Amino acid sequence: MIETAEGDRLDAKDACGFAETCSALLILAKPGIVAAVTLSGFTGMVVAQRGLPQMETALPCSASLLLMTAGSAIVNNVLDRHLDEQMDRLAPRSAALKRVGSGKVLATAVALIFAAVALASATLNLRVTLLLVAASLSYTLYYTLFLKRHTHWAAVLGGLPGAFPVLIGHAAFQPHPGRASLVLFLIMLIWQPPHFWLLALLHRDEYRAAGVPVLPLIKGERFTRKCIYLGVSCLLPASLLLHLAGICSAGYAAAATLLGCAYLFACHHFMVDNNRAAFRCSIAYLLLLFSMIVIDLTT
Repeated sequence: MIETAEGDRLDAKDACGFAETCSALLILAKPGIVAAVTLSGFTGMVVAQRGLPQMETALPCSASLLLMTAGSAIVNNVLDRHLDEQMDRLAPRSAALKRVGSGKVLATAVALIFAAVALASATLNLRVTLLLVAASLSYTLYYTLFLKRHTHWAAVLGGLPGAFPVLIGHAAFQPHPGRASLVLFLIMLIWQPPHFWLLALLHRDEYRAAGVPVLPLIKGERFTRKCIYLGVSCLLPASLLLHLAGICSAGYAAAATLLGCAYLFACHHFMVDNNRAAFRCSIAYLLLLFSMIVIDLTT
């Protein structure tokens, strides 16, 4: 059982209103991550169907992903609340958690997760449901409680929850994982470490204050930059596997090549003096790549 800090409890006279509660929960649900996960899952659906998926399956699958991701993100905030208080960039989340109270926030998270499982169980197949549960548990327990606190390689070893959504989307339409879904899974596994390391470089002093052993603090900035270059370089051949496997067109391959080279150039250019821009380029790369896959297979 997760204990609620005494300072997180709110007296009735201080309890925030419905609108304020919803606003705080929205912050804690990490909407940017929810949007990226939903896009990843939808890309898995498109790849499974080689075109636009049927809405009667795509909608409950997307809703299940959205609910599960939001619930897991909120649980992550509760589990990490003492670490987050040491990090200035997470001040809005810490304030939102204190405003609503850890008990109410955790109850909401559990409700969202159960709703995701119930929806998937009622409308989708067993494999989708099991993958949703695996994604949530691997994020909240395996990554948040164990890897993040004990190893500077957490971004590598903890990539599974971030890569599961493409498998979930694919599993909603295909009984068995295929080459396409495994390529998407590989892309997500490769993309996540350099993405996080860019963030760690940008906020390494805050991670030091929180006692989180991120790569720049343990191995140094120079070693971290080399690892980022290596990861970004591996994304280009990984993205081209979709064309080599006969899934996406030559037009996609050309666009993916240009995008991969642009991302690598952006890392080299911006990491000299602007890690924030490099981090934003990382987000843009994934959104553009998955958008290109969807467009290529639906047009």
